[in-house]
Amino acid sequence: MTNTNDTITLTPPAPPAKPDRLLWIDVETTGISRTDSKLLEVGMIVTGMDGVEAHDQFTSIVRPSECSLFDVSPAALRMHLANGLWDQIAGDEHEAVGYPIIALNLKEWLQDEASRYTLHPAGTNVDYDIDILDHQLGEYNGPDWIRSYVSHRKLDLSAFRMADIALGHNPYRDHAGTHRVQDCISRDRSDYAMYLDIMCAGQQGDHE
Repeated sequence: MTNTNDTITLTPPAPPAKPDRLLWIDVETTGISRTDSKLLEVGMIVTGMDGVEAHDQFTSIVRPSECSLFDVSPAALRMHLANGLWDQIAGDEHEAVGYPIIALNLKEWLQDEASRYTLHPAGTNVDYDIDILDHQLGEYNGPDWIRSYVSHRKLDLSAFRMADIALGHNPYRDHAGTHRVQDCISRDRSDYAMYLDIMCAGQQGDHE
């Protein structure tokens, strides 16, 4: 006879772990303040953990709702006039690349990526880029909106480069570039591949 008072506890299967991915991030801004600098361009590219194979990406210029030349640091203005970013922003329709639509599109893109992958932010001075995006687009997406989609574990190329400096090298010798997001992310991925090669060569040497 079956005891109907017995309780059977069912343990549902755990959902499969999402694969780890690097989320390369770069922004271009009107200055260096994490709270006051206006966002001018944003780029994100998802890759494998080795940084090689690129998956989805989000890249767009951004036109601030309010911005005068007096809000732009002289160094940033010279740089973004030289690389063509300022002309692009000044020439585009405000609504097409304004803060509200970029905030919405970027949030939806990140939600989709985070539903499929565990995203580890990667790049140069990653916390700075995240802070800029949080402060500038937080009015539309809420406080700390990016951190709800990404892992607390980050890959910051600055750590590798500081170690290089400690060894007497100059890791910034070829870093002039155009200061556009795609160029900066490509540089970071290239540097990361180089550092992985150095680490791999060291491990192989240990086993010789």
